[in-house]
Amino acid sequence: MKVAIVLLDYLRHEHTAQAVASFPLGNYPYDMFTIDKKGIAAALNEGIRKTNDYDAVAFCGNDIVMPNNWLLMAVEHIQAIPETGMCGIYCVETLPKTEVINGIEVHPTFATFGNVIIPRKAIDSVVYFNEAYDPYGMQDSDYGLRLTELGFKNYYIKGLQSSHIGHDVGEQTDYRRMKDEGLNKAGEIWSEYTKLYQESNNYTIFYDEYSR
Repeated sequence: MKVAIVLLDYLRHEHTAQAVASFPLGNYPYDMFTIDKKGIAAALNEGIRKTNDYDAVAFCGNDIVMPNNWLLMAVEHIQAIPETGMCGIYCVETLPKTEVINGIEVHPTFATFGNVIIPRKAIDSVVYFNEAYDPYGMQDSDYGLRLTELGFKNYYIKGLQSSHIGHDVGEQTDYRRMKDEGLNKAGEIWSEYTKLYQESNNYTIFYDEYSR
């Protein structure tokens, strides 16, 4: 399986070297693409466009340190669970109870947060992230919803946890203000887009379709 890592490296770079240094701990070969662009969904989408010929893409933040064997285990899970949508390495939020899928114990979830590995089949089914949520917020939940509606399984790998070293809640930096702005807007438009997807029965987004 040919794998790419898409590194989101916008504005704040003080943790980038530490995050990147942890990628080889995955013990699986990869090519890396660095995206320095405002807007989480826009940056993710640029990464998708640059990795069309890869079998799976790991989307990684520049402030998350990865654990041993993370990428090897992700590939093994994707191969064992062909209906994989988002294969996450647990980092934040609540870790759900485990279930067994195709003989493998995982933590199924509505959407994964933090670094995530998505196979080509899933990407090709829903295509792009919804840029209406930019600059930040709920684009991962939106992607997880659309994958779930198309029958994919989103889950965290059991026994792995990454470390979010860039925790910035309460700080008054430009980066934190961008995140807060995006989260406030995201909550307002979430129901608008979930209703649109359901009424149209269309969960695929092509480039710029929902950008604002």
